[in-house]
Amino acid sequence: MLRVIAKGGAEVACEAPTALWYDLESPNEGEESEVEASLGIDVPTPAERSAFEESARYYEENDALHLTATLLGRRDEGKLVTGAVTFILAKGKLVTVRQVRPRAFDIGQGRASARIGSAQSGADVMMALVDGAAERLADLLAEATRDANALSVQVFARDSTPDLQEALRELGRIGALAAVAHDSLSSLQRLLVYARAVGKGKYGLDPARLSAMARDVGELERIAETMQPRLSYLQDALLGLINASQTNVLKALSLATIAFVPATLIASIFGMNFDAMTWFKTGWGPWVAFLMMFVAPAILFGIAKWRRWF
Repeated sequence: MLRVIAKGGAEVACEAPTALWYDLESPNEGEESEVEASLGIDVPTPAERSAFEESARYYEENDALHLTATLLGRRDEGKLVTGAVTFILAKGKLVTVRQVRPRAFDIGQGRASARIGSAQSGADVMMALVDGAAERLADLLAEATRDANALSVQVFARDSTPDLQEALRELGRIGALAAVAHDSLSSLQRLLVYARAVGKGKYGLDPARLSAMARDVGELERIAETMQPRLSYLQDALLGLINASQTNVLKALSLATIAFVPATLIASIFGMNFDAMTWFKTGWGPWVAFLMMFVAPAILFGIAKWRRWF
């Protein structure tokens, strides 16, 4: 899908002179060719956009600046995923190529949309999009922090019996969200550093604003990094509680074994049909058997208590 955005945030035709931003979402060959012919650029292929090498993500070609970042978004209105988003600045205009749907790209929604509406150049649109992506990641980190704190209170509360398996699944969700947010922030940080080094002048990027954004993104990246030890500690605690719960179950099974195995053994002995064991068939034989069935487990329980097995 190809969208062409003009000054003020309105959608226009591809050849409109007021066009500032060409947004290619999962484009086909015809849409790519239309943008390439209009601006004289080369739109990178999906394989090129997904590469991790610095030279494949940040470079200049045909008087166009190519910058690729891994951003958090959605695919087909599904769960949150990360994907490569390429920003191309050429002739004062911006081209974005992506497969995911970051919220900052939604015209008419969110804080980034207002900044896009007041943009005067493609560089302004790019700064608004990157700023919006960073704000979205900040919101997600704040949400993950709140969820982690709430989960910690639930797990360690004295008077609660949490569902440990459900808590572990929730922790996995929070950890995955924090991990993808950290990856996106790291990618944005690299993009901003490169853009600050080469974007001043013909591409219209403001170095001071890029530096400020790089500091903000770096701080968010540190916050994401500090979450990892907390989540690891919480995971260890949950696994310890699950292990303790399983130990209690095994302890209960052991007590049941102590109670019934000796009685079963004695009943088996008294059920033997050997002629030489005549006292098994006397009148007092059943009472002796019953007495031994109670005495033997009691002795085993006493030994277990003395040895502090439970």
